[in-house]
Amino acid sequence: MKNIILVCCVFFPVSVLFAQGVSKQSIEDSVIGWMKVYNFKGVKTGMKVDDKLYSANQVSICDSFANWIQASYIPKGGLGDVKKTVSEKLGLYNQHTASLPQSYGAYAKIYVFLKYNNSHKLVPENNLGAFWNVIANQVPGWPIRDISTATQYYFTMPSYESATGGEEQTKKIHDLAKSPNIKPYTSFWVKDIEAGGGTDYVMLCKDNRSPFIKLTKGEYLELLEKAIPRFYETEKKKIYEKEQGNQKSITYFMKYLDEKTERFNTGLKKARERYRSRLGEIALTSRQPSLYDLEFGDVFSNGTLNDPESTSGRVPVYKVDPVMAELCKKDKPQWILVSWWWSPNDAVEKHLHESIINNFNFDYVYNFFFDPEKVKGTTYKPLRSPYSKEAVVVTQSSETSKKNMADKNIHFFEDFSTTGIGKKPIGWKTTLGADGSTSIITNLDGLAGNWAVMSDYILTPGQLKKPLPQNFTLSYDLVAAQNFTWGAKGLTFQLSKETSPGNAESFLKLKLRPGFDGRDGEATLETKFPAPPGYANGTKWFVATGFSNNKKNNRITVTIKKKEEMLLVFIDKIKIAEYEKAIPAALLFNAMSFFVSGNTAEPDKMYISNITISKD
Repeated sequence: MKNIILVCCVFFPVSVLFAQGVSKQSIEDSVIGWMKVYNFKGVKTGMKVDDKLYSANQVSICDSFANWIQASYIPKGGLGDVKKTVSEKLGLYNQHTASLPQSYGAYAKIYVFLKYNNSHKLVPENNLGAFWNVIANQVPGWPIRDISTATQYYFTMPSYESATGGEEQTKKIHDLAKSPNIKPYTSFWVKDIEAGGGTDYVMLCKDNRSPFIKLTKGEYLELLEKAIPRFYETEKKKIYEKEQGNQKSITYFMKYLDEKTERFNTGLKKARERYRSRLGEIALTSRQPSLYDLEFGDVFSNGTLNDPESTSGRVPVYKVDPVMAELCKKDKPQWILVSWWWSPNDAVEKHLHESIINNFNFDYVYNFFFDPEKVKGTTYKPLRSPYSKEAVVVTQSSETSKKNMADKNIHFFEDFSTTGIGKKPIGWKTTLGADGSTSIITNLDGLAGNWAVMSDYILTPGQLKKPLPQNFTLSYDLVAAQNFTWGAKGLTFQLSKETSPGNAESFLKLKLRPGFDGRDGEATLETKFPAPPGYANGTKWFVATGFSNNKKNNRITVTIKKKEEMLLVFIDKIKIAEYEKAIPAALLFNAMSFFVSGNTAEPDKMYISNITISKD
């Protein structure tokens, strides 16, 4: 639902400066903060929008919501602002919302695409960003325009049953009931049927009594019956206005409208006949039902009226309790919806999500409005300070690490020995997987040392001395889990010369994936060295000797050697690739990464450690 903006915000200086040409990825871990912390004080006068009168107390509640949002969350990876909002003003295309109860609140917007203005201050580059809403008396979901009237609004809330990523996987990510701060309240997820994804909601209402009522089949059919003549008159008016003076066209289009209306009425009659003994059951419709469902289909089932009944993916139809809707005119909210849209593999959105479920004081907000004696005389405090950070605990370096660090011929070494088990690798940047997880350090039964888990992440060293030596030997240990799915995407190691972060001018990529049942695996070497001409460009496939999936730990040591223009690749001590003229002798690499794309199944994990770059 669109909102009216009550506050116009000014862009304020940001103290943290980044390199010119800000990219979303380069700042996603940086705390940028708010344009301004407002500390709203409440208002003394109300306001009017159409026929909705907002009291001074209601508008002051918007101030409280805005203050509580800013107290609970510090934007990271984006520039935040907070605005107050009330129900949208009626216009040509939203008359179906006229009967919505008056809503009011505040929302945070985190702009994620930033640029520098003429004063070298960070400002939004466009209007795209993440949102967090705290709205009193808000109605979620998607309108049913054909049956909504000036006195009653109807809507659907498609959820996990229609999730693009699968019902169980989506529920695993978005089920908020597992959060102890949210568990006492009603929470749900509503699919975005236009853009994909969806919105998480937490509803605070007295005694968890929902303001939304499900319609029965009988009620829904009655609404369709009333909607047909309204539809007819509206379409008739359009025809006569558009075809003024052209009786032939009017006759043609009216005949078409009459036939369509007759099909609506026939479909309604057949639906009543089929469900005549079940009119008291909950109505289950498509995600965006309309009168057109009556033409050729079954309004309550997938398929036609002659097909066997199937309700898979169908959803209830709701209306707002008329009694509660009327009470929304009072100073006190009847319910409060806290909502946000997030994707687990987006760092900015994930930080917002974690801040809401861990910091926002749902209990205080509930008690403030619905059990005020419990918080009388107290002010809002987040459950956890948004400024708090998990302490980075550095463990003792291994003897091997100490030895290599002291060796002047060792340009880089990493065995993850300084990172605790279950923690993200210290000194490395890891992206988020599809489920929001990141690379962590683990022990492998039967193998010594610490290992970085590789699934669908990109792992990049933050402490790599740049550039690499002109001539070097690079090696790393790679382990594929037992029963790793044959043919799944493998682990790719990339060395590149970047003109700017993430923009590789030249590179080599080595992708390895294991075979199965003791059979050899596959190595794919992709090279791009376009200038000067005559060097390696393209992709070649090789046998990854001895790399399979049948052992408990399928371990190999990968070695890449650059000597002047020559490139050699070994698995263990077996040479699998040799290029006499691969890389310009003077080229200096300045970036390195490991990544696995698309592997989310539990067996399809790889592990890396003992990464060494030595000068030759």
